[in-house]
Amino acid sequence: MLQSAIGALQDLGFTIEESQAASGVIVGSKLSGARIRAQVSVRRIPQQRAMLVRATFQRIVPQPGAMLALGDTLDDPALYQGFFERIAQSVFLTAHEI
Repeated sequence: MLQSAIGALQDLGFTIEESQAASGVIVGSKLSGARIRAQVSVRRIPQQRAMLVRATFQRIVPQPGAMLALGDTLDDPALYQGFFERIAQSVFLTAHEI
């Protein structure tokens, strides 16, 4: 599932900056007028064969004079739908060895 999430982010134009398989965390970013950061968490649901995937997309807003930038969470449903549709397609193709 982690590889499917990485592939989905790359398909959407994100560059993977960090991936920690042990903790199930992926961080990526892309420039699209502004810097967009994606954070994905993948984990197995205890006592089930299911996986839980959570994603957050943020526009990074630089703060003049500050060392840290703020993340403005994006809430466009099309962005999230596109991401999860790509994951679903990848999982389907993998399961059917296509």
